[in-house]
Amino acid sequence: MNRTPFVSKTYFKDAERVQNEIWKDIDVRNKTVIDVGIGESTEKLVELGAKVIGVDNDFRKIMSYKKSGIPLILCDFINFPFHRRIADIVVFYFTLHEICPCYHHKALITARKIAPTVIIIEPSPYGCPAYKEFARLWRDAMNSVGKFEEYMPAEYWERIVRNAGFDKTVRKIVEWKVEVPIEVLRNIITATINEWKDMGVGECYIKKLQEFLKENPRFTWSNIEVIIGKSLDT
Repeated sequence: MNRTPFVSKTYFKDAERVQNEIWKDIDVRNKTVIDVGIGESTEKLVELGAKVIGVDNDFRKIMSYKKSGIPLILCDFINFPFHRRIADIVVFYFTLHEICPCYHHKALITARKIAPTVIIIEPSPYGCPAYKEFARLWRDAMNSVGKFEEYMPAEYWERIVRNAGFDKTVRKIVEWKVEVPIEVLRNIITATINEWKDMGVGECYIKKLQEFLKENPRFTWSNIEVIIGKSLDT
């Protein structure tokens, strides 16, 4: 997102606050953390002092982080090559909603085998009307190319964490307080359209997104759900 002179500084301050609240009270310093889906979270974890191992099934992402010095594993996490405790924490930052829900339990079982703590960070499926419409368009577009964009309530994530064998769960909800300025939303949708084109999303979905923007919607991001699962046999 570009910080142009037209963009409200208040929004970016709120974005910074949201990130700080997500990671507040989560101690990763000097801990081995497997980050499932490299990107923004990978950089944040390094900043917080974690010893990060990045896991991704996208070769382009792996190559983009090749010079970072971070150990990288190219694989689908469902088929992770290690099945023993090799880390302190597994982090799923905005990644589980991109996996078919039928594999969520298996992903958490895998996490349980390799680390005593799992952290799930996901967008809530609830929010203002404009957000719900944007999320619906995303889901439909991804489904059209065989991908997933399935947001779930915090109760769902807590349940699958417990079902995977984690003894204790902690839930934290981080709320966005500032509306997204239309200039920022315009940049987001432009980037989204470019991403969809690279994925082969049909023109009909792109037109729907363009029409959505023309309505100048009052748009606020949904709450962010942070679920932490811990095993007691550490």
